[in-house]
Amino acid sequence: MTTRSTNGHLPPLVDAPTINLDALTDRQRAGTSCVWCAGTASPRYPVGGLRACACCAAMYGVPAVGADR
Repeated sequence: MTTRSTNGHLPPLVDAPTINLDALTDRQRAGTSCVWCAGTASPRYPVGGLRACACCAAMYGVPAVGADR
């Protein structure tokens, strides 16, 4: 399932899979693993209170922290 974010706190994501908080691992909840692929997350790509890896961030349009929009 894909969705577009309508939450004013998150950037509009492009065809990003829905994040099911109940299905996340402890590492994903802690922000050490990517919220989508469970790879190594980067603090440069926040997704709400969670984090994404550089690959998923690029694929789904998550801007880097401090990047000009």
